[in-house]
Amino acid sequence: MSDARGGPPSWTPAAVGAAPKHGSATDAELMNGAVWQQFVTALQRAGTNVGAAPATDVAVGYRQLLVLLALGVDEALRHADPYDPYIKPGNVDAVLKWGMDCPDALYSGTPVRSDATYHITGNRGTARYLGFQVMGGMETLANVVADDLDVAADGTFGWTLTPPPRASSLVVRQFFYDWDTERPADLRIECIGGKPLQPRDDSATAMARRIAALGEFVEASLAFWQDIESAGRSQGLNCFRAPANRTDIGGAAENVTTWGSYELHDDEALLIEVTPPDALYWSVAIGDPWWASVDYANHQSSLNGHQAHIDDDSVFRAVLCRRDPGLANWLDPAGYERGPMIFRWLRADTAPVPDTRLIGYDDIKANLPDAQLVTPDERAATVARRRAAVRRRFCR
Repeated sequence: MSDARGGPPSWTPAAVGAAPKHGSATDAELMNGAVWQQFVTALQRAGTNVGAAPATDVAVGYRQLLVLLALGVDEALRHADPYDPYIKPGNVDAVLKWGMDCPDALYSGTPVRSDATYHITGNRGTARYLGFQVMGGMETLANVVADDLDVAADGTFGWTLTPPPRASSLVVRQFFYDWDTERPADLRIECIGGKPLQPRDDSATAMARRIAALGEFVEASLAFWQDIESAGRSQGLNCFRAPANRTDIGGAAENVTTWGSYELHDDEALLIEVTPPDALYWSVAIGDPWWASVDYANHQSSLNGHQAHIDDDSVFRAVLCRRDPGLANWLDPAGYERGPMIFRWLRADTAPVPDTRLIGYDDIKANLPDAQLVTPDERAATVARRRAAVRRRFCR
Protein backbone atom coordinates (compact mmCIF):
# COMPACT_ATOMS: atom_id res chain seq x y z
CA MET A 1 0.00 0.00 0.00
CA SER A 2 3.00 2.31 0.13
CA ASP A 3 4.13 4.77 -2.48
CA ALA A 4 6.79 3.38 -4.82
CA ARG A 5 9.29 5.83 -3.31
CA GLY A 6 8.54 4.64 0.21
CA GLY A 7 6.40 6.34 2.83
CA PRO A 8 2.61 6.60 2.99
CA PRO A 9 0.53 5.88 -0.13
CA SER A 10 -0.16 8.96 -2.23
CA TRP A 11 -3.93 8.87 -1.56
CA THR A 12 -3.48 9.59 2.17
CA PRO A 13 -3.00 13.05 3.72
CA ALA A 14 0.12 11.76 5.50
CA ALA A 15 1.86 11.46 2.12
CA VAL A 16 2.03 15.25 1.96
CA GLY A 17 3.61 15.58 5.40
CA ALA A 18 6.12 12.83 4.65
CA ALA A 19 7.03 14.19 1.22
CA PRO A 20 10.29 15.96 2.23
CA LYS A 21 11.70 12.59 3.24
CA HIS A 22 10.18 10.36 0.56
CA GLY A 23 9.54 12.62 -2.44
CA SER A 24 11.71 13.05 -5.52
CA ALA A 25 11.16 16.69 -6.59
CA THR A 26 14.23 18.94 -6.54
CA ASP A 27 14.99 22.53 -5.62
CA ALA A 28 15.68 23.25 -9.28
CA GLU A 29 12.13 22.16 -10.17
CA LEU A 30 10.79 24.56 -7.57
CA MET A 31 12.86 27.45 -8.91
CA ASN A 32 11.98 26.91 -12.57
CA GLY A 33 8.27 26.47 -11.86
CA ALA A 34 8.09 22.84 -12.99
CA VAL A 35 6.83 21.53 -9.64
CA TRP A 36 4.13 24.21 -9.46
CA GLN A 37 2.97 23.29 -12.93
CA GLN A 38 2.92 19.63 -11.87
CA PHE A 39 0.68 20.60 -8.94
CA VAL A 40 -1.68 22.63 -11.13
CA THR A 41 -1.87 19.86 -13.72
CA ALA A 42 -2.78 17.31 -11.02
CA LEU A 43 -5.60 19.58 -9.83
CA GLN A 44 -6.79 19.97 -13.41
CA ARG A 45 -6.94 16.20 -13.83
CA ALA A 46 -8.83 15.90 -10.54
CA GLY A 47 -11.29 18.53 -11.72
CA THR A 48 -11.77 16.67 -15.00
CA ASN A 49 -12.53 13.53 -13.00
CA VAL A 50 -15.19 15.39 -11.01
CA GLY A 51 -16.68 16.96 -14.12
CA ALA A 52 -17.12 13.54 -15.72
CA ALA A 53 -19.26 12.29 -12.81
CA PRO A 54 -23.07 12.11 -12.97
CA ALA A 55 -24.59 15.58 -12.88
CA THR A 56 -26.02 15.05 -9.38
CA ASP A 57 -22.52 14.34 -8.03
CA VAL A 58 -20.55 17.20 -9.61
CA ALA A 59 -21.14 20.01 -7.09
CA VAL A 60 -20.31 17.83 -4.07
CA GLY A 61 -17.36 16.45 -6.04
CA TYR A 62 -15.84 19.90 -6.42
CA ARG A 63 -16.50 20.53 -2.73
CA GLN A 64 -14.63 17.34 -1.89
CA LEU A 65 -11.77 18.41 -4.14
CA LEU A 66 -11.47 21.59 -2.07
CA VAL A 67 -11.70 19.56 1.15
CA LEU A 68 -8.84 17.33 -0.01
CA LEU A 69 -6.80 20.38 -0.93
CA ALA A 70 -7.38 21.81 2.55
CA LEU A 71 -6.45 18.51 4.21
CA GLY A 72 -3.25 18.35 2.18
CA VAL A 73 -2.30 21.96 2.86
CA ASP A 74 -2.80 21.31 6.58
CA GLU A 75 -0.39 18.37 6.38
CA ALA A 76 2.11 20.42 4.39
CA LEU A 77 2.18 23.23 6.96
CA ARG A 78 2.21 21.23 10.19
CA HIS A 79 5.49 20.51 11.92
CA ALA A 80 5.46 16.93 13.14
CA ASP A 81 8.51 15.67 15.04
CA PRO A 82 8.27 12.12 16.46
CA TYR A 83 10.87 13.05 19.07
CA ASP A 84 8.84 16.06 20.24
CA PRO A 85 5.33 14.59 20.16
CA TYR A 86 2.02 15.95 21.35
CA ILE A 87 -1.50 14.65 20.91
CA LYS A 88 -2.82 17.11 18.36
CA PRO A 89 -6.28 17.28 16.77
CA GLY A 90 -6.62 15.35 13.55
CA ASN A 91 -7.30 17.30 10.39
CA VAL A 92 -10.43 15.20 9.73
CA ASP A 93 -13.44 16.73 11.48
CA ALA A 94 -17.00 17.84 10.76
CA VAL A 95 -15.81 20.15 7.95
CA LEU A 96 -12.85 18.33 6.40
CA LYS A 97 -14.05 14.79 5.70
CA TRP A 98 -12.19 11.86 4.17
CA GLY A 99 -12.62 8.12 3.71
CA MET A 100 -16.08 7.75 5.33
CA ASP A 101 -15.01 9.30 8.62
CA CYS A 102 -17.09 8.24 11.61
CA PRO A 103 -19.74 10.79 12.71
CA ASP A 104 -19.25 9.75 16.35
CA ALA A 105 -15.50 10.24 16.30
CA LEU A 106 -12.90 12.66 17.53
CA TYR A 107 -9.59 11.89 15.81
CA SER A 108 -6.17 12.92 17.08
CA GLY A 109 -2.61 11.61 17.11
CA THR A 110 1.09 12.23 16.68
CA PRO A 111 4.09 10.85 14.75
CA VAL A 112 6.10 8.15 16.54
CA ARG A 113 9.17 6.07 15.67
CA SER A 114 10.34 2.62 16.72
CA ASP A 115 13.72 3.90 18.03
CA ALA A 116 12.00 5.85 20.82
CA THR A 117 9.80 5.01 23.80
CA TYR A 118 6.71 7.02 24.73
CA HIS A 119 4.84 7.54 27.96
CA ILE A 120 1.15 8.36 27.52
CA THR A 121 -0.82 9.78 30.45
CA GLY A 122 -4.08 11.55 31.01
CA ASN A 123 -7.69 11.18 32.05
CA ARG A 124 -9.87 8.59 30.37
CA GLY A 125 -12.89 10.86 30.04
CA THR A 126 -16.22 9.20 29.35
CA ALA A 127 -16.23 8.58 25.59
CA ARG A 128 -17.77 5.20 24.80
CA TYR A 129 -14.56 4.05 23.11
CA LEU A 130 -10.99 5.28 23.38
CA GLY A 131 -8.51 3.45 21.19
CA PHE A 132 -4.81 3.89 20.43
CA GLN A 133 -3.58 2.60 17.07
CA VAL A 134 0.06 2.40 15.99
CA MET A 135 0.34 2.80 12.23
CA GLY A 136 3.00 2.01 9.68
CA GLY A 137 1.84 4.21 6.82
CA MET A 138 -1.78 3.03 6.43
CA GLU A 139 -1.19 -0.42 7.92
CA THR A 140 -2.25 -1.11 11.50
CA LEU A 141 0.69 -2.48 13.48
CA ALA A 142 -0.72 -2.50 17.03
CA ASN A 143 -3.87 -1.57 18.95
CA VAL A 144 -4.51 -0.67 22.57
CA VAL A 145 -8.02 -0.05 23.92
CA ALA A 146 -8.17 2.19 26.98
CA ASP A 147 -10.60 -0.15 28.71
CA ASP A 148 -7.81 -2.75 28.84
CA LEU A 149 -5.47 -0.39 30.71
CA ASP A 150 -5.25 0.14 34.45
CA VAL A 151 -7.52 3.18 34.83
CA ALA A 152 -7.92 4.69 38.31
CA ALA A 153 -11.29 5.50 39.83
CA ASP A 154 -10.81 9.17 38.93
CA GLY A 155 -10.14 8.28 35.29
CA THR A 156 -6.39 8.85 35.30
CA PHE A 157 -4.08 6.36 33.65
CA GLY A 158 -0.64 5.95 32.14
CA TRP A 159 1.06 3.45 29.89
CA THR A 160 4.30 3.03 27.99
CA LEU A 161 4.45 2.56 24.23
CA THR A 162 7.44 1.01 22.49
CA PRO A 163 6.42 1.18 18.82
CA PRO A 164 7.16 -1.84 16.63
CA PRO A 165 9.42 -1.58 13.56
CA ARG A 166 8.07 0.55 10.70
CA ALA A 167 5.88 2.59 13.06
CA SER A 168 5.14 6.06 11.74
CA SER A 169 2.24 7.42 13.80
CA LEU A 170 -0.06 6.96 16.76
CA VAL A 171 -3.73 7.48 15.92
CA VAL A 172 -6.19 8.13 18.74
CA ARG A 173 -9.88 7.48 18.15
CA GLN A 174 -12.66 8.47 20.52
CA PHE A 175 -16.20 7.38 19.66
CA PHE A 176 -19.06 9.06 21.51
CA TYR A 177 -22.42 7.37 22.13
CA ASP A 178 -24.25 10.08 24.07
CA TRP A 179 -23.17 13.24 22.28
CA ASP A 180 -24.74 15.43 24.98
CA THR A 181 -22.92 14.12 28.04
CA GLU A 182 -19.80 12.08 27.21
CA ARG A 183 -16.51 13.90 27.72
CA PRO A 184 -13.33 13.46 25.65
CA ALA A 185 -10.12 12.18 27.17
CA ASP A 186 -7.36 14.57 28.23
CA LEU A 187 -4.14 13.08 26.83
CA ARG A 188 -0.42 13.83 26.97
CA ILE A 189 2.56 12.04 25.46
CA GLU A 190 6.26 12.26 26.33
CA CYS A 191 9.15 10.91 24.29
CA ILE A 192 11.79 8.98 26.23
CA GLY A 193 15.03 8.57 24.30
CA GLY A 194 15.23 8.87 20.56
CA LYS A 195 17.10 11.39 18.44
CA PRO A 196 17.64 15.10 19.13
CA LEU A 197 14.77 17.38 18.13
CA GLN A 198 14.81 18.40 14.50
CA PRO A 199 13.83 21.84 13.16
CA ARG A 200 11.20 21.97 10.47
CA ASP A 201 12.68 21.47 7.01
CA ASP A 202 11.64 24.46 4.91
CA SER A 203 14.36 24.09 2.31
CA ALA A 204 13.60 24.56 -1.36
CA THR A 205 13.78 20.81 -1.89
CA ALA A 206 11.36 20.09 0.95
CA MET A 207 8.92 22.70 -0.33
CA ALA A 208 9.12 21.30 -3.86
CA ARG A 209 8.27 17.83 -2.57
CA ARG A 210 5.36 19.08 -0.47
CA ILE A 211 3.82 20.90 -3.41
CA ALA A 212 4.23 17.91 -5.73
CA ALA A 213 2.77 15.55 -3.12
CA LEU A 214 -0.16 17.90 -2.50
CA GLY A 215 -1.33 17.67 -6.10
CA GLU A 216 -0.76 13.93 -6.19
CA PHE A 217 -2.77 13.48 -2.98
CA VAL A 218 -5.82 15.40 -4.22
CA GLU A 219 -5.90 13.53 -7.51
CA ALA A 220 -5.11 10.09 -6.04
CA SER A 221 -7.51 10.37 -3.09
CA LEU A 222 -10.47 11.31 -5.30
CA ALA A 223 -9.71 8.37 -7.57
CA PHE A 224 -9.04 5.91 -4.73
CA TRP A 225 -12.37 6.40 -2.96
CA GLN A 226 -14.17 6.60 -6.28
CA ASP A 227 -12.73 3.18 -7.13
CA ILE A 228 -13.68 1.80 -3.70
CA GLU A 229 -17.30 2.86 -4.25
CA SER A 230 -17.38 1.60 -7.84
CA ALA A 231 -16.09 -1.79 -6.72
CA GLY A 232 -18.74 -1.95 -4.04
CA ARG A 233 -21.56 -0.91 -6.35
CA SER A 234 -20.57 -3.64 -8.77
CA GLN A 235 -21.46 -6.16 -6.04
CA GLY A 236 -24.99 -4.85 -5.70
CA LEU A 237 -26.99 -1.75 -4.82
CA ASN A 238 -29.16 -1.10 -1.77
CA CYS A 239 -27.65 -4.02 0.11
CA PHE A 240 -24.78 -4.74 2.48
CA ARG A 241 -21.77 -6.90 1.79
CA ALA A 242 -19.82 -9.36 3.92
CA PRO A 243 -18.15 -7.86 7.01
CA ALA A 244 -14.46 -7.06 6.84
CA ASN A 245 -11.67 -5.80 9.05
CA ARG A 246 -9.87 -3.17 6.96
CA THR A 247 -6.62 -2.77 8.86
CA ASP A 248 -4.93 -2.59 5.45
CA ILE A 249 -6.37 0.88 4.88
CA GLY A 250 -6.21 2.17 8.43
CA GLY A 251 -9.06 0.46 10.25
CA ALA A 252 -8.69 -0.42 13.93
CA ALA A 253 -8.21 -4.13 14.58
CA GLU A 254 -11.21 -4.30 16.91
CA ASN A 255 -13.55 -2.55 14.46
CA VAL A 256 -15.31 -4.81 11.94
CA THR A 257 -17.28 -2.97 9.27
CA THR A 258 -20.11 -3.91 6.94
CA TRP A 259 -20.25 -1.77 3.82
CA GLY A 260 -23.00 -1.19 1.32
CA SER A 261 -24.04 1.19 -1.46
CA TYR A 262 -27.37 2.94 -1.82
CA GLU A 263 -29.08 4.47 -4.84
CA LEU A 264 -32.50 6.00 -4.28
CA HIS A 265 -34.96 8.14 -6.18
CA ASP A 266 -37.14 10.63 -4.37
CA ASP A 267 -40.11 8.23 -4.30
CA GLU A 268 -38.10 5.27 -2.93
CA ALA A 269 -36.99 4.13 0.51
CA LEU A 270 -34.60 1.49 1.77
CA LEU A 271 -35.67 -0.49 4.82
CA ILE A 272 -32.76 -1.74 6.95
CA GLU A 273 -33.15 -4.42 9.61
CA VAL A 274 -30.55 -6.00 11.91
CA THR A 275 -30.33 -7.42 15.39
CA PRO A 276 -27.38 -5.55 16.92
CA PRO A 277 -24.80 -7.83 18.56
CA ASP A 278 -23.38 -7.46 22.02
CA ALA A 279 -20.80 -4.75 21.29
CA LEU A 280 -18.80 -2.03 22.96
CA TYR A 281 -19.97 0.27 20.17
CA TRP A 282 -22.01 0.03 16.98
CA SER A 283 -23.35 2.54 14.49
CA VAL A 284 -24.63 3.08 10.97
CA ALA A 285 -23.70 6.09 8.81
CA ILE A 286 -24.45 7.38 5.32
CA GLY A 287 -21.91 8.90 2.94
CA ASP A 288 -21.95 11.10 -0.14
CA PRO A 289 -20.84 9.88 -3.61
CA TRP A 290 -17.19 10.82 -2.91
CA TRP A 291 -16.87 8.83 0.33
CA ALA A 292 -17.22 11.64 2.84
CA SER A 293 -19.72 11.31 5.67
CA VAL A 294 -22.93 13.24 5.11
CA ASP A 295 -23.21 16.43 7.21
CA TYR A 296 -24.03 14.77 10.53
CA ALA A 297 -24.39 18.03 12.45
CA ASN A 298 -27.35 19.28 10.42
CA HIS A 299 -28.81 15.95 9.28
CA GLN A 300 -29.58 12.70 11.09
CA SER A 301 -27.32 10.85 8.68
CA SER A 302 -26.04 8.46 11.35
CA LEU A 303 -27.31 6.58 14.37
CA ASN A 304 -25.36 4.74 17.05
CA GLY A 305 -26.33 2.21 19.68
CA HIS A 306 -27.33 4.94 22.11
CA GLN A 307 -29.24 7.11 19.65
CA ALA A 308 -31.10 4.35 17.80
CA HIS A 309 -34.55 3.09 18.77
CA ILE A 310 -34.59 -0.70 19.16
CA ASP A 311 -37.92 -2.50 18.80
CA ASP A 312 -39.28 -4.83 21.46
CA ASP A 313 -38.03 -7.86 19.50
CA SER A 314 -34.43 -6.51 19.80
CA VAL A 315 -34.31 -5.55 16.10
CA PHE A 316 -33.01 -2.20 14.83
CA ARG A 317 -35.24 -1.06 11.97
CA ALA A 318 -34.32 2.08 10.05
CA VAL A 319 -35.36 3.71 6.80
CA LEU A 320 -33.05 5.51 4.39
CA CYS A 321 -34.89 7.94 2.13
CA ARG A 322 -34.52 11.47 0.84
CA ARG A 323 -37.63 12.90 2.56
CA ASP A 324 -38.41 12.80 6.27
CA PRO A 325 -40.94 10.00 6.86
CA GLY A 326 -41.58 11.03 10.45
CA LEU A 327 -39.88 7.96 11.94
CA ALA A 328 -37.33 8.11 14.75
CA ASN A 329 -34.86 5.85 12.90
CA TRP A 330 -34.72 7.89 9.71
CA LEU A 331 -31.33 8.03 7.99
CA ASP A 332 -31.15 11.31 6.09
CA PRO A 333 -28.82 11.34 3.05
CA ALA A 334 -29.17 15.14 2.79
CA GLY A 335 -30.59 14.88 -0.71
CA TYR A 336 -27.89 12.66 -2.22
CA GLU A 337 -29.13 9.98 -4.58
CA ARG A 338 -26.21 7.58 -4.13
CA GLY A 339 -23.25 6.79 -1.94
CA PRO A 340 -21.84 4.39 0.65
CA MET A 341 -23.44 3.20 3.86
CA ILE A 342 -21.52 1.53 6.65
CA PHE A 343 -22.17 -0.34 9.89
CA ARG A 344 -19.36 -0.36 12.43
CA TRP A 345 -19.28 -3.26 14.91
CA LEU A 346 -16.62 -2.54 17.53
CA ARG A 347 -15.62 -5.28 19.95
CA ALA A 348 -18.76 -7.13 18.99
CA ASP A 349 -19.46 -10.83 19.48
CA THR A 350 -20.70 -11.02 15.87
CA ALA A 351 -20.73 -8.79 12.77
CA PRO A 352 -24.15 -9.32 11.20
CA VAL A 353 -25.03 -8.35 7.63
CA PRO A 354 -28.22 -6.24 7.79
CA ASP A 355 -31.22 -7.17 5.68
CA THR A 356 -32.50 -4.54 3.24
CA ARG A 357 -35.63 -4.05 1.16
CA LEU A 358 -36.37 -1.35 -1.43
CA ILE A 359 -39.94 -0.04 -1.26
CA GLY A 360 -41.94 3.00 -2.31
CA TYR A 361 -41.74 6.07 -0.08
CA ASP A 362 -45.52 6.03 0.37
CA ASP A 363 -45.35 2.43 1.66
CA ILE A 364 -42.93 3.11 4.55
CA LYS A 365 -45.45 3.23 7.39
CA ALA A 366 -47.36 0.22 6.08
CA ASN A 367 -44.11 -1.76 6.22
CA LEU A 368 -43.14 -0.37 9.64
CA PRO A 369 -46.47 -0.13 11.48
CA ASP A 370 -44.90 -0.25 14.95
CA ALA A 371 -42.06 2.19 14.30
CA GLN A 372 -41.49 5.02 16.75
CA LEU A 373 -42.81 8.29 15.31
CA VAL A 374 -41.46 11.81 15.72
CA THR A 375 -43.07 15.17 15.05
CA PRO A 376 -41.42 17.90 12.97
CA ASP A 377 -40.69 19.80 16.19
CA GLU A 378 -39.08 16.74 17.74
CA ARG A 379 -36.94 16.22 14.64
CA ALA A 380 -35.84 19.84 14.71
CA ALA A 381 -34.91 19.52 18.38
CA THR A 382 -32.87 16.36 17.67
CA VAL A 383 -30.96 18.08 14.89
CA ALA A 384 -30.38 21.14 17.07
CA ARG A 385 -28.84 18.91 19.76
CA ARG A 386 -26.64 17.21 17.17
CA ARG A 387 -25.44 20.57 15.87
CA ALA A 388 -24.62 21.84 19.36
CA ALA A 389 -22.75 18.64 20.24
CA VAL A 390 -20.66 18.74 17.07
CA ARG A 391 -19.75 22.36 17.75
CA ARG A 392 -18.56 21.38 21.21
CA ARG A 393 -16.53 18.48 19.85
CA PHE A 394 -14.63 20.44 17.21
CA CYS A 395 -13.02 23.87 17.22
CA ARG A 396 -13.86 24.52 13.54
